[in-house]
Amino acid sequence: MKYTVVVADPAGNRTAIVRAGLPRAERPQVAAALMADRQLGIEQVGFETRPLYGGSTGRLEMAGGEFCGNAARSYGYLLCSERGIDHCKIEMSGTREKLEVICDLERSTSAAQMPMPEKMEMIGDEAEQMYPLVVFRGIAHMLCVGRAPDEAFAGRMIEKFGKSYSAFGVQFVEAPEGEAGESDAFSITPVVYVAGAGTLFWEKSCGSGALAMAWFRSRDKKDGFHVYTCRQPGGELVVKIAKRLGRYAGTVGGVLTLEEPFEREI
Repeated sequence: MKYTVVVADPAGNRTAIVRAGLPRAERPQVAAALMADRQLGIEQVGFETRPLYGGSTGRLEMAGGEFCGNAARSYGYLLCSERGIDHCKIEMSGTREKLEVICDLERSTSAAQMPMPEKMEMIGDEAEQMYPLVVFRGIAHMLCVGRAPDEAFAGRMIEKFGKSYSAFGVQFVEAPEGEAGESDAFSITPVVYVAGAGTLFWEKSCGSGALAMAWFRSRDKKDGFHVYTCRQPGGELVVKIAKRLGRYAGTVGGVLTLEEPFEREI
């Protein structure tokens, strides 16, 4: 059986999108084969499938059933480029919301509406500093502000906490302090474990991790519209947060590229 793949590169978080028609039972084998192909250099695999709700242009389900912001904006950009339109609504694993994706095809940018966090708690090693854990429906992110990337620490946190979530990120954050304008930029080195797919990557970029940190910083800001620049190993993401009366909405956007589709056979 043949299947078609499009690789998207959203700030280095290379994502293989397997087009519609692949039976669900074949997904683990196909995901494993694509992830093992070093020439592709991908960090995750999503499968296009039939939407569950009316009014959606398409649906993407990640190999581990998690939510992924970069995959959402990549898939929306793919659909918009095929139809010659500048926005669409998609469905994504890990959330029940229909997400709007807004694209500028000339500038190769895509911004996806994001589901917002459900709660926040503090976690860590009792003997060390505790850090915020921002929990979304399909992924959770531990925000290690001021801590340098540490492989051993990330491994301990994933082993201790990560198995309880569809996906679990340890985000090593460098966040300069200072005036309001300066504090609206921060840098992240993301590590993401996906239980369903059994994968662990030091990712080039992580959209939901960027959103988690922007949301965390917005809690102490006044109502209004706040824009954050998130620098990651693979490039920059722009996070926009709207805050009003304790309620939040947000998008994650930036430049991305699509590669020519190719076929593989099971």
